[in-house]
Amino acid sequence: MPRTPLARERRTHAAPSVKRVRLGHPPIGVVAVVLSAVLAAPAVAVAHERWFVPDAAQSTPEWDRLVSLPVIVALASGAAAVALLALLQRLVGDPLWPRPGFSQRLEPSAPAILGVQTAIAMIFMASRLNLFVPNIELPRNIVGGLVASVAVVAAFSFITGVLTRIGAVVTLGLLLVTLLLVPWYQTLEQAVFAGIALYLLAVGRGVVRYDDRGKEDRTPFGDRLRPHALTFIRIGAGISIVTLALTEKLLDVELGEAFLREYPDFNLGRLFGLPVSDELFVYLAGVVEMTAGIALLAGFLPRVVILALWIPFNLGIVFLPAQELIGHLPILSTMYVLLVRGTEGIPSPAAAPAADPYPTQHPPVSVAR
Repeated sequence: MPRTPLARERRTHAAPSVKRVRLGHPPIGVVAVVLSAVLAAPAVAVAHERWFVPDAAQSTPEWDRLVSLPVIVALASGAAAVALLALLQRLVGDPLWPRPGFSQRLEPSAPAILGVQTAIAMIFMASRLNLFVPNIELPRNIVGGLVASVAVVAAFSFITGVLTRIGAVVTLGLLLVTLLLVPWYQTLEQAVFAGIALYLLAVGRGVVRYDDRGKEDRTPFGDRLRPHALTFIRIGAGISIVTLALTEKLLDVELGEAFLREYPDFNLGRLFGLPVSDELFVYLAGVVEMTAGIALLAGFLPRVVILALWIPFNLGIVFLPAQELIGHLPILSTMYVLLVRGTEGIPSPAAAPAADPYPTQHPPVSVAR
């Protein structure tokens, strides 16, 4: 199993002949470039068009548009973003940059926040006989009620921390059920729930003590998954974002235009008096969303990516009904976890003793020989 930066630092601390050299502050030019990227990314807001468009106005993706100019531009934009982030990461020498000190205090509660916010969305949707999101409707009969009840039980395991890992497995099973209810791409849009379930399966709900005499919430199977927990949740979120950029915008601009007819103020260009047509705005939103998803999948400087995503994923809340906020709670809590956890993974028991299950996020160190 690969050793973590924390384990390497402990070894250097134990050896008196080894000198540790901490990285200084990143170059001012690097900071300026990153801040520019963060400020430029939220040019458009992100929303789930299918949640708010009447059934009569719904359309389906046109897959032959995969070779269209907007998709090519989005792919090029994503590749450029990944290249820039990779270069910035190399310049700062730290995949977890930036590292504000206060974020280290937020780490222990991250799984609980993720579990509770995901549960709120699942329960809200189940109460309406929807599964995970408004566009996945359950049958209005005893079968639909039973599936909704199972979703509520799984959600309560995330809230209470009791049998959370079983609730995570049930959630994965419910995602398979969606394949019977909606087209495959609408199931793929909910990959973020798969990432959340796998993360909680590996880590547990956290911040819970019941009949354990102070032991950590760990299992042998979970310990094998723990080093990959953050990868699961990052990849799940990235797949959801890229899929939604394609299926609700770039490959189905008509759906986006129907959404803007219902909520015209969502076209921020028009709101500020700029000559931005609905079609152009939908394409711009798709390019931004796909760029962000590709950057998240690549895994370079994930905290910078999350900071750039924060405004687009919250801006739509101002213009849309409450289900926009509730439906986005899983992705918002996923962003929170990635922001306070980074990409280095959760140390295994061998690398992090029980007395320090949530170690400080130390920056990389160089060793003078």
